[in-house]
Amino acid sequence: MTENYLQIMTESLEKKLEVLDQVYEVNKRQLEASMKRPFDPEAYDAIMDEKGELIDELNRLDDGFTSTYELVRETVQSEPDKYREKILRMQELVREAVDKGVSIEAQEQRNKASMEAALTSKRQELKVRKVTANAATKYYSAVSKLNNVDPQLMDSKK
Repeated sequence: MTENYLQIMTESLEKKLEVLDQVYEVNKRQLEASMKRPFDPEAYDAIMDEKGELIDELNRLDDGFTSTYELVRETVQSEPDKYREKILRMQELVREAVDKGVSIEAQEQRNKASMEAALTSKRQELKVRKVTANAATKYYSAVSKLNNVDPQLMDSKK
């Protein structure tokens, strides 16, 4: 029975590595979307939704791994030599997962910086539009006042 649980845990780690690869690819698309000008918030949101689903799957895999480990922990700890090969394989998979996690974390930092740059650019664009709109409003207001003749300057004799 313990062998089966260890096999399930190994498969869970392998699936986690696949999902981490997918997250890595989604992060690449996220970076491209944040750098694209003009910025497309709908496309960016779709990528973030996809990434959220992958993160949920990672959480489910982690929860399943942890609960399965709890079932076999005592047996594996009491007889480590019996399960040595499977434990070494799982340790190798965990190291790969940690390495991919570090790589994804670095991607996340780049994505964050890119998104902040996109937001700063958008804020500046909105600020310029606001200033331009205010200037146009003042101009049209001033021009409309030029066409008005004050009543005290009108010749009342006719």
